[in-house]
Amino acid sequence: MEMLIYYIKLSCRNFARNSLFFTLMITTLAVGVGVLLANLSILKSMASDPIPEKSDRVFNVSLNTWPNKNTLHEQPLPILRYQDAMHLLKSDIPTHSLVHYASSVYARDSESNSLSRFSASVRATTQGFFPLTDAPFAYGTAWQQPNALELVIGDILNQKLFGGGNSVGKNVEIDGKLFLVVGVLKPWKLKPKFYHASNGRAFNLTDDIFAPLEVALDSEWGIGAQQSSTVRISSSSDTRNKNSYYLQAFVQLDNAQQKASFQNYLDSYSQSLKDAGQHPLDINNKLYDVNAWLKKNNVVDDRMLAFGLATVLFLAVCIFNASSLLIARYHGAKFETGLRRAVGASRKDLFYQGVVESLLIGISCALLASVLSWIFLQLSISFFPHLEDIAEIDNELLLLGVVISVSTVFFSALYPLIRSCTTSLSAEIK
Repeated sequence: MEMLIYYIKLSCRNFARNSLFFTLMITTLAVGVGVLLANLSILKSMASDPIPEKSDRVFNVSLNTWPNKNTLHEQPLPILRYQDAMHLLKSDIPTHSLVHYASSVYARDSESNSLSRFSASVRATTQGFFPLTDAPFAYGTAWQQPNALELVIGDILNQKLFGGGNSVGKNVEIDGKLFLVVGVLKPWKLKPKFYHASNGRAFNLTDDIFAPLEVALDSEWGIGAQQSSTVRISSSSDTRNKNSYYLQAFVQLDNAQQKASFQNYLDSYSQSLKDAGQHPLDINNKLYDVNAWLKKNNVVDDRMLAFGLATVLFLAVCIFNASSLLIARYHGAKFETGLRRAVGASRKDLFYQGVVESLLIGISCALLASVLSWIFLQLSISFFPHLEDIAEIDNELLLLGVVISVSTVFFSALYPLIRSCTTSLSAEIK
């Protein structure tokens, strides 16, 4: 311990005596580590598993029920007609099933004295949405009837309308209708939002309002998602009996037998439509688990992967530059090294002192890299604004930053340190 304290004191004297050199070295490595951490934080969010506890048991349902061969759509379609979606919900094979589409409305607290309304994103869905996605309730539960004028609201909208807290039992006014709040969700960030990974929405915040699908259609809430039709649609409710494709479906299948049974259920349905002359396409229905679905929708941006590789190469350049600086310092400190050897310091002592010095430089580098990584992350978000709500540097990445900083400093110092310790005493004295 006494020698460790001595090494630390000696390192601090070296830092004070060569402050410009060490500042340049620490900054060089901190920039490389900071850029790497910023990109790792984005890539981690993009490539993370949103529901790891059951991502291999939740599946997107894609069907090929297009009514004619004249289509440019990729088959099978990830969007369904109302009649297809209702057929899926009739099956008792899945543990949970959900159907949904995205919309938006303006909402206000019905008892507020202000007439101001807040824009709110809507998920028009079915009751199975909540157990399938493991949506975290702070208060209340989901609605029990598909035609009830009831809502589940998210934490952000709850803060805006009711100031937070338990708002179950209060009313929200939307387009002149009163909707009863029956549930309030906790703050909930899915990274990414797997249930709407298409159309570049994988990194949007989770929705403000969750409403019964039938109520949303009856209320003529617009369809704010991918939609394709073979006929003219006059309103949202008009989609029920027409070839309008806009609904997405997910099911939870907990074992291989369930999956096989449900696949057969889908194929039998498509075959029945084909036999009735309602579509001419080959039977080609797909079940994509969560991670396969995210991959299919190219959730991980190729530009970010390329940028991530570039930052690794940039860090390698920073390490090379830092090592070059240390070699230059070694040449400039030959007399000091020779003097220490001459008064009795062994090569082992010099090596240990160099390791302690490297550790202190690594810690300083880690502290500066943490600050720089936040700055670089903000710059990255300015280029990729859709990542603003999910990109963050968590404790795990900060710890990784410390490990990388200390490691890079050590490897940068290793070669100069070995040279310093292996040069003969006579050469150093000369």
